[in-house]
Amino acid sequence: MIRRLLLVAATTLGVVAVMPAAQAQAIPQCRSGYTCLYQWYQDAAHTVFAGYLSVDCRGNSASSGTRTRYLEFNQARCNDL
Repeated sequence: MIRRLLLVAATTLGVVAVMPAAQAQAIPQCRSGYTCLYQWYQDAAHTVFAGYLSVDCRGNSASSGTRTRYLEFNQARCNDL
């Protein structure tokens, strides 16, 4: 009985060891020739704003606030500069 219990415990620990940690949400890349706006919210309903990152057509960026798991991403093609 104890051997069986140890086998189950060792198997469980082995499975947990090879499982990836909680996957981080990858943010979309702002492609060349586009202006992008990333807006993060505190909740899934996007009612409480948390922060932003904007990237303009020249690659300049501005940001404020915090990043959370609730992201809204928008992009628009740049006109020829």
